[in-house]
Amino acid sequence: MTPLHPCRIRLHRPQRAFTLVELTMVLVIVALLLGGVMAMVSAQTEQRKWKDTQSQLEAARDALIGFAIANRRLPCPATCTNPPQCTSGSLGDEAPSGGATTCTSSYGGYLPASALGFQPVNDQGFALDAWGYPIRYALTATLDTTVSTCTTPTLPHFNNATNLKNNGLTCKPADLVVCNASPATVTNTVCDANTPVTNQNTVVAIVFSTGKNAATGGTGTNEARNLDANALFVSRVPDPDTATGGEFDDQVLWLSVGTLYSKLVAAQVLP
Repeated sequence: MTPLHPCRIRLHRPQRAFTLVELTMVLVIVALLLGGVMAMVSAQTEQRKWKDTQSQLEAARDALIGFAIANRRLPCPATCTNPPQCTSGSLGDEAPSGGATTCTSSYGGYLPASALGFQPVNDQGFALDAWGYPIRYALTATLDTTVSTCTTPTLPHFNNATNLKNNGLTCKPADLVVCNASPATVTNTVCDANTPVTNQNTVVAIVFSTGKNAATGGTGTNEARNLDANALFVSRVPDPDTATGGEFDDQVLWLSVGTLYSKLVAAQVLP
């Protein structure tokens, strides 16, 4: 029998397997990496939706101006029941349609997408933000009668073509106001000191999104003020639910009386 050459001898060493501890560490690392990726994707998605909603609100404001130029008035807000889904109401149209009388819901209404030709909308015809919730819309309902040339105006003013022209350009709104925080007394419709963003003679209309949380008047006092159907609204930077005043992720834009009048004059709708 021929002896094996020493160089041909192979030693079979036992292969070492991963221990349970090592496998657990690997899985933890993978989970952390996946969690970081998912968090980054989620943040990017939310940022995109925020920007998209801002663009939609700007488009809504432009649509209101275009409607005013074409119809010589602003539309009434739409009405909704069962928010935030809005399964019924005026079905995305004005309430009342035609705007000949006082609006059904001047401060607690919705963007009348049907009247504006606005997209996208849900199955009931309500305009949607990037989160998939109906866009809100408020319209001024009163005028400042302390102005010498606007002491006896005929109301409604901004949603009635005849009254808007006859009352004249000197008539200013006297109700809608935007603050950067809810007043200490939550029934107030005037901003607390050092919180006004606008005054009561500036804002003709407000369009806003209730944001990702689609707040319907929860524990956050700042968000709740945008949904209590009165003339005071809050606009501020986003806040977490631990902040004073609670969570805030609403996005709020408004149309000033100066901008509206200047657009109507430029289009030769007024005076």
